[in-house]
Amino acid sequence: MSVTRRVAIGGAAAVITALGAVSLPVSVAQAAPVSVSSGMEINIEETLITVASCTLGAVVSPTTALTAAHCGTTGEAVFDSSGDQIGTITANLISRQADIAVITLAPDVRAAVDPIDWSPGFYQGQAVSKDGISTGKTVGTVTDPNLTLRTAHGFSLAPPFFLTQSTLSIGTNIHSVSGDSGSGIRDADGDVVGILSSGATAEDTQFTPVSLVPETLR
Repeated sequence: MSVTRRVAIGGAAAVITALGAVSLPVSVAQAAPVSVSSGMEINIEETLITVASCTLGAVVSPTTALTAAHCGTTGEAVFDSSGDQIGTITANLISRQADIAVITLAPDVRAAVDPIDWSPGFYQGQAVSKDGISTGKTVGTVTDPNLTLRTAHGFSLAPPFFLTQSTLSIGTNIHSVSGDSGSGIRDADGDVVGILSSGATAEDTQFTPVSLVPETLR
């Protein structure tokens, strides 16, 4: 996938006067900055002809964003739906049993920073919601507030094809499907408290708390 940049160049115009032809200077229109916000589609190349599509979960600062770790590996470029590169994955926390990847945003993007609640702790029946690229905004409650190590299975069009990972997560009944991975999980105040990880069924969705992200990566 190539990075698309469109630059409009105005041609030089000539004005005829009594003194002769006077050429006006060539003007160059600068491309507008790419906007980055939570809930948007992000794409990461799997092979030369396939990409993994996920949801950007949270913009934690003008230079840093989060998605799910299983969406990509460290060093991979991250693109928006138009093919513009918005950043690069600079940390993948699956080795810490946290399904969260840290994206360092490109310097020319315009980022809409989200409110984040980094504190741990959830309770049964707590209201939560998410906004993903496949199912939009859905709401639900926490069904298992205990941070539990769960094993999730999936597949990819790139080797090794069949994926297995163990992740510390919280259980909810939020509706989600493929493509919603990486969505930000928000509490009743609208603060992002987690990143959508996996689901046993469409109504059984787990998320990884953002409190598992080391302070040095926030």
